[in-house]
Amino acid sequence: MLKNFAEILERAKTSHRRNLAVADAAGDAVIEALAEAENMGIIKPYLVGDAEKIEPLAKKYNLAEYEIINAIEPEEIAQKTVSLGREGKCDMLMKGKLSTPILLKAVLDRENGLRTGNLLSHIAIMEVEKYPKLMIITDGGMVIQPDLEQRIQIISNAEIVAKKFGIEKPKAVGLAAIEKVTPDMPETVDAEKLTKMSQNGELGDVIFEGPLAMDVVLSKDAAKIKKIETQMAEDADIFLVPNIACGNIFAKALIYLADAKIGGIVMGAKLPIVLLSRSDTAQTKLNSIAIGCVVS
Repeated sequence: MLKNFAEILERAKTSHRRNLAVADAAGDAVIEALAEAENMGIIKPYLVGDAEKIEPLAKKYNLAEYEIINAIEPEEIAQKTVSLGREGKCDMLMKGKLSTPILLKAVLDRENGLRTGNLLSHIAIMEVEKYPKLMIITDGGMVIQPDLEQRIQIISNAEIVAKKFGIEKPKAVGLAAIEKVTPDMPETVDAEKLTKMSQNGELGDVIFEGPLAMDVVLSKDAAKIKKIETQMAEDADIFLVPNIACGNIFAKALIYLADAKIGGIVMGAKLPIVLLSRSDTAQTKLNSIAIGCVVS
């Protein structure tokens, strides 16, 4: 079982090299991360965007083996990036400086996109010093306010990632403010239903519990004090957040207050999509690329 980003990077290096299509690669942090990934032997980059802007950056960061696909307009960049995946030339996609909505519109195009019929959801992998394993947090980047069916698909996407990390029976927790099922808090109602589905074997190999508050999940002492018996205390793999705001706030708080390491990916399309924030560092981008290599 992969326990940290060092092990994720090592796993990526021991696998075959992936072809990675980058949507609007004309950014320093983007090319810096690609150069490091290329140096590690885990990717060959296909750089889509303005060739006049990309070429100097490729030389600056000593990219050795790459291809530039010239495109100027954002929609053209998105379409050419997606076509590389659709035609089988690339194993995964990555958002460079292109806006997320433009890229996803091309991904979801019914005729020329990468639809599978499954829901697209964002999965953040976080390494936090005080937590004993990697945290798989979902969905803090795609689905704004998921309903029960969407939560099921979000869990399914996260299960795929967890199994690629060597977790045969991922433990997933439905996070909420309280453990009591309350109609005014739909995440608690859905968590109760998901728990019953898990008990009935309807969530694949996922072991699900909820609703549970975060203190119970992060501390066995808190669970003991609150007299809650759960196998999730200090041992959950997948953290199902109530909505996109909770997931986004949760992840960013860990980054800036706990120096957490993070990588992010979107699952549910024909290919993994490395989807990043504009403020992400080159290291975070490299982490995300490595995750894509492991799951693709």
